[in-house]
Order: sequence, then structure tokens, then C-alpha cells
Amino acid sequence: MGREEAEIDRLPVDLLAYIFGFIISFTDLAQASSVCRKWKEGVKQSLAQRNSMSFAGWKMDDDSTTRLVRLAYNLKELDISRSRWGCQITDNGLYQISLANCIGNLTSISLWGMARITDRGVVQLVSLLQHNKYKL
Repeated sequence: MGREEAEIDRLPVDLLAYIFGFIISFTDLAQASSVCRKWKEGVKQSLAQRNSMSFAGWKMDDDSTTRLVRLAYNLKELDISRSRWGCQITDNGLYQISLANCIGNLTSISLWGMARITDRGVVQLVSLLQHNKYKL
């Protein structure tokens, strides 16, 4: 007896990406991306299509945040404001974010209440982004 393909496995990657675009939980997206290669590609495509991303309310560190921002090629608004669980973004994370491909598209970056980001980190970010207009 041959193995039959599940109905959801027949969906094209771009449709999976569209569906994953409705998921706002980064934990759920991480779990979906570990189901199979096709779903992982769908999650990547859904992140690439996002215009805005907010980490407010999420416990995020430099590596996790940078990984997600690097996948969001069309990102225009980024909110890494302080969360109730204490966002762990540092100057190094801010620098890594500034190297992402989407950085030229960004029109707004919110850093409100970020205790682990210093003036040095913000100045470094702004100096890398002088040619764009940002609301900090």
C-alpha cells in the first residue's frame, strides 16, 4: 500500500506563506517551521512579506531577534520596545539588526524602554542609517 500525501502537503509554498502570515506568535512560527522543509520555506516566505514586526510583549534576545529581522526583507516598521518579560536586546543586537537587508526600507524603529541599549548603540545605528528618515 502506497503512502498517500496529506491534503495540507499538497498546498503550494506560497499559499502556506500566506496562511503563516496570519500567525503573530513567533513561538508558533518556530514550531511550524520545524514540521518539514516545505513549511520551513513557507514560514521564511511569510516573514519576508511582512511590513511590520513587533517584539513588544515577547522575551527576545539578540540572536532570535536578528534571525527574524534578517528574514523580513520588506520590513518597514520595527518595534523592539520593552516588554513585560524584559526584552534582552543589547547594543550588539541593535548592530546586528542594522546589517539586515531590510534596513534600507525601515521608516520606523521603536526602542522605547530598552534598558540594555545604550546611547552608544543608538548612535551607532543612526550613523549607519543616516540616509533614511527614522522615528526613534
